[in-house]
Amino acid sequence: MRQLSPREARLVAVLILVALITFVSLLVIHPIVSGFSERSERRELLLARYAANDRTIAAIPRLRRRAEAQRETVDRFTLSAADAGSGAEVLRDRLQNAVTAVDGDFRGGEDVPVSAGWVGARVNTRLTSAQLGALLANLQNAQPYLIVNSLVIGSDDTLVTGAAATLDVQIEASIPLRLSAAR
Repeated sequence: MRQLSPREARLVAVLILVALITFVSLLVIHPIVSGFSERSERRELLLARYAANDRTIAAIPRLRRRAEAQRETVDRFTLSAADAGSGAEVLRDRLQNAVTAVDGDFRGGEDVPVSAGWVGARVNTRLTSAQLGALLANLQNAQPYLIVNSLVIGSDDTLVTGAAATLDVQIEASIPLRLSAAR
């Protein structure tokens, strides 16, 4: 092998120095710097979580007041009964009483399947259109509020007389159930 000229020797030395600096940078400096950046990101996440928790803690009195207000109004939106069967019976009785309150002809009622936590009932009745309007107004304004899932209106008298004197009405309603202790 021939001897390197001073210029070539300096060039080889500079290349070895650059390789050594790159090697030290990749093996020593880069892991330290990336560790600092990872810990900085983790610190920012922890600070954000701390701020969110601080806001939640500060909101506890407001949330407690809101929960108490909702607890006071729960009777307006749920039916309280010992079990689903008695809740459905109460709903059926409520619908029947509403029909008789407007002097309608109650023709029967039955339970209807609804999702868990709810009770449902269906009643069949015969009403005039004025009685139907009064019945729907009573159902809408009476507490606990219920949901009328379906309203089916039919009239056989229309074909004979040309005007509906009485209407065959089927009302299906449901309401959320809140289980309570037996009374």
